[in-house]
Amino acid sequence: MRGQHAHNTNNTAIKAPGGGFPKFRAAGLEEEYLPHWLEKADYNAEYVGKLFNGDSIISYNPAPKGWRHIDVLLDPYTIAHNTVVMSENGARPVWYQGFQQTDVVRIKALDRLDILLKEEDPFFLMIAPTAPHVENLRDPPTPPARYLGSFANSTVPRTPNFNPANEYQHGKPSWLRTLPSLNNTQIAEIDHFYQRRLESLKGVDDIIDDVVEMLTVNDAIDNTYIIYTTDQRYHLGTHRTGVGKSLPYLEDTNIPLIVRGPGIPKGAVSSNPSLVVDFAPTFLDIAGLDPNDRPPFWDGSSLLDSWNNPNSPDISKRKEATNIEYWGSGFVEMHQWSEGDYGISFPGLYSKNDYKTMRIVGDSSSWMYSRWCSNDTELYDTKNDPYELVNLANSTEPIHVRVSRRLSALLLVSKSCTQDTCRDPWSAIQPPNLSSSNRVRTLEDALNPAYDEFYGSFPLVTIAECMNYQFAPNEGPFYPTGADDGLGLAYRKSTDNFVFPDPSPVVELPRNLTFGGGWEHRHATHEALLRSGRELTDDELKNSDAKLEGRSSYLVEE
Repeated sequence: MRGQHAHNTNNTAIKAPGGGFPKFRAAGLEEEYLPHWLEKADYNAEYVGKLFNGDSIISYNPAPKGWRHIDVLLDPYTIAHNTVVMSENGARPVWYQGFQQTDVVRIKALDRLDILLKEEDPFFLMIAPTAPHVENLRDPPTPPARYLGSFANSTVPRTPNFNPANEYQHGKPSWLRTLPSLNNTQIAEIDHFYQRRLESLKGVDDIIDDVVEMLTVNDAIDNTYIIYTTDQRYHLGTHRTGVGKSLPYLEDTNIPLIVRGPGIPKGAVSSNPSLVVDFAPTFLDIAGLDPNDRPPFWDGSSLLDSWNNPNSPDISKRKEATNIEYWGSGFVEMHQWSEGDYGISFPGLYSKNDYKTMRIVGDSSSWMYSRWCSNDTELYDTKNDPYELVNLANSTEPIHVRVSRRLSALLLVSKSCTQDTCRDPWSAIQPPNLSSSNRVRTLEDALNPAYDEFYGSFPLVTIAECMNYQFAPNEGPFYPTGADDGLGLAYRKSTDNFVFPDPSPVVELPRNLTFGGGWEHRHATHEALLRSGRELTDDELKNSDAKLEGRSSYLVEE
């Protein structure tokens, strides 16, 4: 939404003190983000579905700024798939009784798309169902009733990193190293999660089918970009970690990105790397926003050239380095789990899970390097070890030592990069006395043995304490010198002592009282949906007045 890395927004978690919608608002970030820029480009920007964690029945009014029309799912019901509560443009929340969430999002989105297609102005419509998200922290998603059981015989692919042997697991970092092998009961539950996720995605398929059909019927399909993606992936049994999404491995981080639009080759498959911070620059590139109206703080870059030229080796080299960062606990989102830092009182929660990761995705070689708050290091040759099984961090092979030192230095830059440095982190760590024609642009360039001493001189990335939010003094050293004085501070307000209200109501709505989403809802009308809705009562909107206090993660102690 802002085109920035998390370390430059200080929104690094889904709740206080690290982040969430109350912190996003307190920092003033909604004063300048995607919908405002689209409006400057004369686009009508609209949104239906989940926008932010922490947007709740307490904070629904005023609505998130910038959108001409916004209809959002609200906590504490955002991931209650059969208790759908939404607020349209900041109005009193409505409960759509008997309907399943994905159907509600689809019906509302189609109604808005119909309106947008009848207008002359160009438009941006974002549709955000939560499927196939878990429910109640540990329950698999509830699909539309019409698809329940349709994948009952499916099982998770038994890839080489599914429940791996000790020789691989003992090379893992932090809490993963000592995980026992998954037992048959756990594997059965993981398969059940997989089945429910596939069934839930059938409802998302319905959204895609109906959107494409409406665009086609209205002769708009050839002049419209359709982008299908998500915010993260999900591991199911890999590395013995049960189910969840808080790890740096490909199963969690390599998200799908499917694009259709003018100038994009049909059926092309690209391995060009990209990040979610690239979406805002891409959308504004498509919209033709005047460069003078674009913000100075973007860390990402437009993907439009890559989409139009999906197999360009030059683009691939420019984008080969990707940074992944995580603050917070690891969490196993399933019932059949007894491990964890808090024992049986709250199993599956692991506190030593903060990490920073650098990935290189190249044509001839690919690598993953990570540093953890437990002081562990990982290095994987993902070209030859795509399942990230063999940790090479302690290898004495010259090539592994050489790669580790380069990626360690690159991660030191990227963990606090801003703007141009994020787009080209190698620019900040050029060996001395290089001519402009010989500068280091890729890992392949940097692997010259003549640069061993230079890249070996940089300190390791360090996370002094495992925390669930970003705190600059905890993450030194920084490079270049003074990078910790950047971190997006110039483009946001202080969030010292921001308030994150507990949305738990005095009177809570029933969850999964009935399973919505039967065949009668597959083509239900917007009018039928509206008839099912009722506004929440005062007691259903009233919370217990409990508050979570925030703090600024950039507060430097003097």
